[in-house]
Order: sequence, then structure tokens, then C-alpha cells
Amino acid sequence: MADVQVVKVDERPGFYHRPEWYRPLLFGDNIYMNVTYLLAGVGMVMGSKREKEAELLERAIYMLEGRVEVTCGDKRYDLVPHTAMLVPLQPGPQVEVRNAGECTACFITVFSPPPHPDLKIASVERLEQLYRDAKRVVKAPGEMKEVIATRPG
Repeated sequence: MADVQVVKVDERPGFYHRPEWYRPLLFGDNIYMNVTYLLAGVGMVMGSKREKEAELLERAIYMLEGRVEVTCGDKRYDLVPHTAMLVPLQPGPQVEVRNAGECTACFITVFSPPPHPDLKIASVERLEQLYRDAKRVVKAPGEMKEVIATRPG
């Protein structure tokens, strides 16, 4: 059973997940939450083929800053601050998210169940270990301020 967790975003390291950056927030038995940062003009696909076929993750997105365009099948949705979106728990088309603004877009993503149950990621320390073992980029909390600057220039 997961313990009660209280975290501050600014105290979390940042993980580069090609092409987005994210900061993990909460690790539960049935839920996972992070803050995702998408740089201006950058797009990403939510969920790997494995997640869509085997894990079937339900996702909720809540916009904090910026503007993103979310495409799911033949439908497009514009998300701006204080807008939430549910991506249902079902197989289907990929969900594409594109930063349509001129500054970094920032949104909270909640997954249920947590992704990659086989990796047993129940803490930021375990996630950081997996990233470092795989030679993937992890930034200290202070370094993330430069990476995710929300204002152009």
C-alpha cells in the first residue's frame, strides 16, 4: 500500500522523455501523477504501442500554462489553462499533443493504473535509477528552471 505523499513540484528532478520533459509527483498503487512540459512547437504522442495494447491506461490532463492541441483520431481539442481532458481507458487511436503556443506548455497528467507495472516504479528514486542506468537525461530541480522557462527569449 502506498504511503501518504506530499511533494513540491520545484523540488522534483526533471526527466527527459523525448520530446517532452516531466517531473514525477505521486506514485500510488492505482494512480500516478506528473507535470509535463512541452516546449514551444514540440509535439508528442501519449502512450506507447505497448500501453495501448496491453496496459490500457486511462489519462486525465489538466492544463496549467500555455496552450496545446490534442488530436485523438479525427477530433482535435484545444486545451488552455484551467481546462481538463479525460483520455478514456480503451484501445483506440494514438493521442497526439502539440504545443501550439510561443512558450512552454505545462500540464498535469494523471494515469490509472500507473504505467509500466513490470518496472515497479514506486518512487522518484527508483525512476531516477532506471533513467541513469539507461543513460537517459535527468536534471536536478534547480536545473529545470532553465529547461522549462515559460517566457520566450
